[in-house]
Amino acid sequence: MVCASSAGGLNALTQVLSALPADFPAAVVIVQHLSREYSSQLAHILSQRTSLTVKEAESGDCLESGKVYIAPVDHHLLVNSNGTLGLSHSELVHFVRPSADLLFESEEAKFKERVIG
Repeated sequence: MVCASSAGGLNALTQVLSALPADFPAAVVIVQHLSREYSSQLAHILSQRTSLTVKEAESGDCLESGKVYIAPVDHHLLVNSNGTLGLSHSELVHFVRPSADLLFESEEAKFKERVIG
């Protein structure tokens, strides 16, 4: 499952994640547009509002069911063909980094019709 939101999307993300059961049978990957000026507390905030495990994504993380992976500030988050996560600091896409487009495209390439966005 992939989600993307702009800077004001905390409430929407909270509503989606809080409705998912602890044994949710898929990984959740999230990008949110945040200021590059500050470190993000998004993973910490969301972890207190869902029964799922929430963490800031790291390059090489293997997707696990019931876990939520948050894009780090100012990094594109991609799903690799082997099911691991990759981080990129490549150019902005439509003026933003992380890019929802890049995440959705990489997730679709890996999981095809099994992806939920």
